[in-house]
Amino acid sequence: MGRYHPGVGTALSCTYVSSMKHVKWKQQLNYKLFGKEPGSSYRPFLDILRVIATLFVVAIHTVSYAASLTERTSASYQVLTLFVFTFVSCNLLFVMISGALLLPVQHESAGAFYRKRLLKVAVPLVVYYILYVCAKNGVIATLSPAKLPGLFVRMLSGAPVEAPHFWLIYVILFLYLITPLLRWFLGHIPDAVCRGLIIAIFVTNAVSCYLPLLGIALPLMDRVVGTYAGVYVLGYYLSKENTRRQNAFFLAAGVLSYLFTACLIFGTSNYENYIYGNAPTMMFYAAGLFVLVKDLAQRNPRSLPADGTFRAPGWLFVRLVSRYSYSVLLIHWGVLHVLVKQILRVNVLGGGIWGGCFAMFALTFLFSLLGAILLDNTLFWAIDCIGRKRKR
Repeated sequence: MGRYHPGVGTALSCTYVSSMKHVKWKQQLNYKLFGKEPGSSYRPFLDILRVIATLFVVAIHTVSYAASLTERTSASYQVLTLFVFTFVSCNLLFVMISGALLLPVQHESAGAFYRKRLLKVAVPLVVYYILYVCAKNGVIATLSPAKLPGLFVRMLSGAPVEAPHFWLIYVILFLYLITPLLRWFLGHIPDAVCRGLIIAIFVTNAVSCYLPLLGIALPLMDRVVGTYAGVYVLGYYLSKENTRRQNAFFLAAGVLSYLFTACLIFGTSNYENYIYGNAPTMMFYAAGLFVLVKDLAQRNPRSLPADGTFRAPGWLFVRLVSRYSYSVLLIHWGVLHVLVKQILRVNVLGGGIWGGCFAMFALTFLFSLLGAILLDNTLFWAIDCIGRKRKR
């Protein structure tokens, strides 16, 4: 045997330790960015829908901003309005995805649900709320001791003028409050009753939306419809294993609703109150998108991730955007109107409407995603660590 050299052993040991640290660092980075590997109960179509909704929420504010700068009588305005209708379905998609994920769960106490879900939504909401108000009014004017009671009242009152898109978060928070009750109710009714409930939801929304055309106002019904509880339950219903006939119905209704809305936009005026929000045509269109993604995923099992393919570039993008979708939803308004529009001075109508819209959309989405990744892994990570220490 040759003579043993201690230096060789030391070098090999250092190389091994270094490689193991590198592997551990890569594993930690992968977990930080993409979360844990999906399990057997993972439903990929919901993540795909969440990515679509996230892209749509950035696109709607880009396109609606371009429409606000365009002559209302022009063909460009009508086309932009059709795209506004196309993308504003993101609001319903976010609510439906939440219903599909949360309402089927039956073996979780109300206390455990509130601790797990409400804090994950409420804490980022409070932080971003303060950031938006501070960005506009200044830190001292917002966080001085004399101003804190007023700031607290503002938070309880709803979305701030600095971030009007927060209305959707308040809707989701209310739906979280009634989730335990809805879980119990939906878990104790047969499928036939659930189908009847979905029909009743569409009828109620139709009455609330279209009766004002006859001069009839129903403020109480409007408040019920405005909670989006019906959309929440619709997401639960569509995520179940429904028949092909039911899926075909929602697909057809979604296509017809989209075509009908296009006819209204190009052929009439004063249609805004009857196509947006949770109007029946918008609900059918969003339901059609939901069913389409679900149906394509189920009919093409080869397109779904198998063992190891979660690390493919396409699925890494889906997992990344899905993981940070909530923070992108919160932060993109500030990125669009401050960073992209004021600092980078991107003209939404520059280079042609579509070129300007695409440039503003792409930059807003990119910087929103980067900002969400940064804040989630620094500020909110620190807040989470503090919360865990207090629990101990």
